[in-house]
Amino acid sequence: MLEIICLIWLWRVNGKHAIERGQNPKKYRALTLGLWFGLEFTGTFVGAWLMQLLNAGDNAFYGAYFFGIIGAAIGGFTSYWVAKKAPMGNYRPEDQPNGWNNQSGGWNQSQNGWDNQQNGWNQNQNSWDNQQNGWNQNQNGWNNQQNGWNRNQNGWDNQQNVWGQTQQEPDCLFAPATIRIIEEEGGYTGGQDAFFLNGRPICSLQPGSEYTFTTYAKKNVLTIGRPTPEPSDETTVLKFIAGEKGQIEIHACAGRLLPGKFSNYTA
Repeated sequence: MLEIICLIWLWRVNGKHAIERGQNPKKYRALTLGLWFGLEFTGTFVGAWLMQLLNAGDNAFYGAYFFGIIGAAIGGFTSYWVAKKAPMGNYRPEDQPNGWNNQSGGWNQSQNGWDNQQNGWNQNQNSWDNQQNGWNQNQNGWNNQQNGWNRNQNGWDNQQNVWGQTQQEPDCLFAPATIRIIEEEGGYTGGQDAFFLNGRPICSLQPGSEYTFTTYAKKNVLTIGRPTPEPSDETTVLKFIAGEKGQIEIHACAGRLLPGKFSNYTA
């Protein structure tokens, strides 16, 4: 069944190629059938002869059939190549009027015009895509700016809540200040203190350890043990103003800040 389908397809394709080359398709369709069945028969005969020489026994049929398929494939390929490379002729289909060539030329012109319109459409489409990409990039940039603004706004609100002042424009440093927290030994063993800057957790230190980080905030509130300060307990909260490229050193011990050892240097 598959062999018949392949033969019908090849019969049509070779006829089409013959018409395109200005040749009568009947001749090349007949050549297709002749080469297909002729080489298939030849291949089957050669395969049966070889199987007899090899004493294949029950497998002789399969060997002959295999060589027959190879012969048919060679015949089909040969007919396809001959029709594809046929010399140019003056044949035209009988069901076409005398103005076939003129119509064909007009069709080619119309086709070329359509191609030009398609190219123009593709160019416009590409331009539109570029504009869309630019819009998407601008939109993404706007979204990123919005997200950055929201983050800055939230951080500023937290700082304002700590300072208890009316909300205004954030006062940030152009160059960050460096803060060093030192947890001194003594007080208790095995415990650790948690530190918060402007309501945000910074680190947890055990006795004898330290931690260094930077901040862009000018006004700062550092607390120990909890993120919000206790108004009545000055040993757990430290308010300070950081300078650009400043060096700030804070000491703590056993859950309490040591304001006497606090230092703030501005470059």
